[in-house]
Amino acid sequence: MGCGISQPVGFRWFREGGGMAPSHLSRSSKPPSDRYLSFAEREEIALLRVQGHGVREVARRLGRTASTISRELRRNAATRGGNLDYRATATKYLA
Repeated sequence: MGCGISQPVGFRWFREGGGMAPSHLSRSSKPPSDRYLSFAEREEIALLRVQGHGVREVARRLGRTASTISRELRRNAATRGGNLDYRATATKYLA
């Protein structure tokens, strides 16, 4: 089914919109590495931070190190009105 745009543009829009292809459609048959945070984990980080939880509490709840959470928060902070707010979809690691 066509929608009047090229496939590369469609993929770019999908990625920029925060979309992630289902794992069964990925080109690799290997399971995702534990090295990277999943989109669900990034969403959980965003929710916990909005609720006022600190980095160590977020790390404890996700079973990750505080340094991993801290790095993720720094890497994906979106400035808005001078504040650094974490955005789960701002990540550069979306497939």
